[in-house]
Amino acid sequence: MFKSFAGVDLFFRLQNQNFIKRYESHISGPPLDMAILSISILFLWLLKGGVLDYIAPHLRYFLVNLPKYHYELPWLAENHPEQVALYTCISFSLITFTMVKTLLFSLYIIFSQLNREIIVADLKRVLKADLVYLLTFVSFIFLIPMPVYGSGASTTALGNAYFLTFFNIVLLKMLSGGITATVLLAKRIKRPNRRDQVEVTSKD
Repeated sequence: MFKSFAGVDLFFRLQNQNFIKRYESHISGPPLDMAILSISILFLWLLKGGVLDYIAPHLRYFLVNLPKYHYELPWLAENHPEQVALYTCISFSLITFTMVKTLLFSLYIIFSQLNREIIVADLKRVLKADLVYLLTFVSFIFLIPMPVYGSGASTTALGNAYFLTFFNIVLLKMLSGGITATVLLAKRIKRPNRRDQVEVTSKD
């Protein structure tokens, strides 16, 4: 979906095949790198849980400033106390990893040689759709807690660190794709002139 974003074909007249392959590799497929990172921390927790117990309180200071984790971490502490350190370390690692990965690939897009061939008929509509997409996933990742359905460990399957981590991976993947697509869109958009007025690539 990140080849066409906010109703715009991001690959319109894009000739850089090397860039296309790297971009497709970045946005397509399951988020295996984030899954491997989470599983590695899980194994560390199973083998040497004391390590995460030592690290987690330091990472917690950063996470509790976010409304989502300000609710979720105390909720887990009440219902699944043994999973708090695990979820804290995984969540902090996933957010940091995604931010670094997205930043590096965004810089790669910015410094790549790409022609400015995208002209949209209604730029405000495209920007609005882009903003709605990004704000939606930012809200789910940083603002809206998942276990908002009630209290108690047995209310639903969502109420543990494993399912919360799964949803965080999916949401972070979608946000990262949206950010890189936005950077690519900004890189390729150009102002229309009289000759280009017919070169409309937005999907109305």
